[in-house]
Amino acid sequence: MTWNYRVMNQAGELAVYSVYYDDDGKVEGVSVDPAYPLGETLDELQNCCELYMEALTKPVLEYAG
Repeated sequence: MTWNYRVMNQAGELAVYSVYYDDDGKVEGVSVDPAYPLGETLDELQNCCELYMEALTKPVLEYAG
């Protein structure tokens, strides 16, 4: 199983969620609540923010949770 952050549309509101994929690349699960950047160091926080920025380059998914 793999995961990444993706922008999702839930009732007209866009937010970043953790999205989990099966071995075929199909969405298998989504976090219940939007994710937020965090880290124990500035480097970890920067890395997390970079993953968020990557999510902004991908198509928006519809939240169906």
